[in-house]
Amino acid sequence: MSRSLTVVAAALAALSLTALSAQAQTAATPAKKAVAAKKPVARKAEPISATNDNLNPVQLSIADRVLTGTAECEFKEKVDVEKIAGHSGNFKVTYNHKTYVMVPEETTTGAIRLVDLSGAVVWIQIPMKSMLMNQKEHHRLVDGCQEDEQRIAVRSMKDAGTNAGALAPNVAPPGTVDTSPAAVHAATVNTAAPGATVTTTTTTTTTVAPPAVKNGAAAPTAAASGMWK
Repeated sequence: MSRSLTVVAAALAALSLTALSAQAQTAATPAKKAVAAKKPVARKAEPISATNDNLNPVQLSIADRVLTGTAECEFKEKVDVEKIAGHSGNFKVTYNHKTYVMVPEETTTGAIRLVDLSGAVVWIQIPMKSMLMNQKEHHRLVDGCQEDEQRIAVRSMKDAGTNAGALAPNVAPPGTVDTSPAAVHAATVNTAAPGATVTTTTTTTTTVAPPAVKNGAAAPTAAASGMWK
């Protein structure tokens, strides 16, 4: 009798252990799923929208003059311009965490113009600067963008302004106009009326009008008549 009780007790103990093990496995399974759900998902590379490989020779020629790299803009903003490998004349323009695929567009002004294939924005490049404009709302997104070549062009223009001389005193920087007596005399002779006598001193320049034409003298030419009206 005691042996039978012992066998029954052992069987009950075994069943209890089996049940506890099954419960433990069931509880552990959801925990594993929860851990798996928390794994970070790898970000895929940003897809490039449709490109245009049907560009004409003029567009491809314009593409050769597009400045690429990072352009420093006003208010410390930046615009990145990159060529798209495998798609001649196509560029990826990135501003404010948004990327646009652009291709050159022919112009009559000589400016380089890249248009967004989706019609949202346009990138305009001129010798001194570039700008990004919203085509739909007709306003600038960012202006005053310059790459190295454009900064050099601006510096060269400023340097050339210091050599303007007496040829354009109204636009020359202060202190750059030649005011020597010889320069003043030359400028006065070039602008004096026909037949006038110019007398130049070291301090002043005086223009004397020609004597009045007497009655019976030859009539003045049409150009001269117009000048004196």
